[in-house]
Amino acid sequence: MLRWMVIIATLVYLADSFVAAQEVPLVSDDPKVDKPLNTEMFDFISKTLGAGKIAPHMNCTLKTRSSRELRKFSGGDQWVEVLEVNFNSNGFDSGLKMNFKIPMTAKYGVRKSTNQWSGLGEDIKVELGDYYEHWIKFTHDGRGQIVQMMTGNNLRVAPCYSR
Repeated sequence: MLRWMVIIATLVYLADSFVAAQEVPLVSDDPKVDKPLNTEMFDFISKTLGAGKIAPHMNCTLKTRSSRELRKFSGGDQWVEVLEVNFNSNGFDSGLKMNFKIPMTAKYGVRKSTNQWSGLGEDIKVELGDYYEHWIKFTHDGRGQIVQMMTGNNLRVAPCYSR
């Protein structure tokens, strides 16, 4: 009897480890982030986020500031352009706050999407490529208004809540 219990326990263990080893593909609705940020896209993102036109149905605050400065590195002087993002979800318990800087070395992805607030919109996701893998994803309606937004990193996600 004990022998059969050991055999059954071993088979269950092996079957469980076999199932866990198989990869299950996940479906993501995020834009594919594979393009390096260029000057035109950096300016577009800076203007769209910098205007701070958050749709009335959203309950969050966003402040951005674009800066360009000359920095001294070991290889010589280099102009560095960054977009500082200060986000507050204004949710429960005074909201989640995220502050980070988007450099010109970031990568982005864009895709058209539908939503209930503007019909057709454009999803933009920017990944910084830093240690914590910060990212920002937002949807704009093409008229300068942000209708959805979310920021995050490896540790947490901070969505912009609806009212």
